[in-house]
Amino acid sequence: MENTNLKSKLTRHLPGAIAFIFAFWLLFPFIKIDQSDFAQAKILIYRLAFGVMILIIMLGKMGFDVFFPQGIAQKVSNTKSVLFIIFGIIILAFVVYIIIQAGSLFMSTYPQSTDINQ
Repeated sequence: MENTNLKSKLTRHLPGAIAFIFAFWLLFPFIKIDQSDFAQAKILIYRLAFGVMILIIMLGKMGFDVFFPQGIAQKVSNTKSVLFIIFGIIILAFVVYIIIQAGSLFMSTYPQSTDINQ
């Protein structure tokens, strides 16, 4: 009986874990990106868009599970609610980090006004 309970929990959480690992793999190059990655810019943009899309879908599903639990008057654990908030903050922080990193990379490659006048 305990073995089937463990197996059902594993199969219930396996798709989410695989999606999270896949999204992390897609977003891993953006932790540290520099000018040498310009050659792969088109591929990296698709990876960024797809990885962030997966994380936002996972956040939406988690939010739906927290705010609208299945069953009548089923209580949602506080841990699940806190993890939902933390996951949302992490996604927001990552997006802001990518925007700041892209802006600083753009500013470092943008020609200075003194270079244009000469």
